[in-house]
Amino acid sequence: MLKVTIDLEAIRHNYRFLGSICGSQMMPVVKADAYGHGLVRVALALASEGAEAFAVGTVDEGLGLREHLHEADIYSLMGPVWDEDYQKLTNSGITSFIHSWEQLKRLAQEIPKEDIIEIGIKFDTGMSRLGFEPGDAGKLCDFFNDNSRLRLKIISSHLAFADDPRMAHQVGEQVEILDGVSRIFAQAGLKHKKSLANSAAILHSPGAWSDIVRPGIALYGGNPFTGTSCEEKGLYLKQAMKVRAPVLSVHNLPKGRGISYGLTFTAPRDMRVAIIGCGYAHNYSRSLSNRAWMLYKDRRLPVIGRVCMQLTAVDASCVPLIKPGDEVFILGGNGNSSIEVHELSAWWKTVSYEVLCLLGKNEKTYINS
Repeated sequence: MLKVTIDLEAIRHNYRFLGSICGSQMMPVVKADAYGHGLVRVALALASEGAEAFAVGTVDEGLGLREHLHEADIYSLMGPVWDEDYQKLTNSGITSFIHSWEQLKRLAQEIPKEDIIEIGIKFDTGMSRLGFEPGDAGKLCDFFNDNSRLRLKIISSHLAFADDPRMAHQVGEQVEILDGVSRIFAQAGLKHKKSLANSAAILHSPGAWSDIVRPGIALYGGNPFTGTSCEEKGLYLKQAMKVRAPVLSVHNLPKGRGISYGLTFTAPRDMRVAIIGCGYAHNYSRSLSNRAWMLYKDRRLPVIGRVCMQLTAVDASCVPLIKPGDEVFILGGNGNSSIEVHELSAWWKTVSYEVLCLLGKNEKTYINS
């Protein structure tokens, strides 16, 4: 029931803007269906701007993208996860980031003897999520020397605090750790590229840029520095997703009467209420109950009562002309009252990444192809 519109020119604009800041090669992150914006359509739009490398999450995402971009460098950030992934990598041209000895040894066993596969190695430089320990670098050099069918292409890590200007020292420490690993590989004669910087680091931490940067949330218009002292660094980004929902009914709500499940909202005065066709079945979270706002033309309407499976009520007293068949924006809009993703995520009590990924699961249409 929700209408999700993706502005591909906004994504191209953001790519150009980030490229104007950073001289490194850019590897757009299009994992998780391009953060809900559509993997193939986004990747093709960025390829038209000159993007030659793309980061997906899974091997299957990479294979799906390979059908449309035959010559691009495609990197799987999680590498092989399922048993069948190892065989799928053969002749796929996908570079998998390997984060464990188990993955690495199994890949060496699984690939046909006549094949050579390029891989990346992911290091844990401070996030404690996925990756080899930096102290494993020497052993990894020995492994590559003993397994010539696996060819090192790139090393990477993930920044834990790049979007917090107060933690610049942590970013610097992670840069130094990955640089130290890189020197060990270079001394062993293993040529490779480095990748560390995410959206926030592209905007604010040039020391982290290295060979390849991986813009993610900023490509889609999310400012990683919203609410911080560096907010102005992302003000030129354009939000690419807008989401509309239909008005199904409009009726009076007398003073003192409650509305929706649990009657968690009681009208403090005589009100006019609009019932909107969206709810948690459309990934509009129940946590937005009595917290969020929707936009009708240039007026913001507060959500009242609990968000239901397919219905949400708003106070429409200030817009007497609203009627069934009209539409409201739950994300985006036109003009200065547009609902920004950082606002919706704050009402949602989550991050912009989750909002975009979830709302993007609804049917999408594209403009400015």
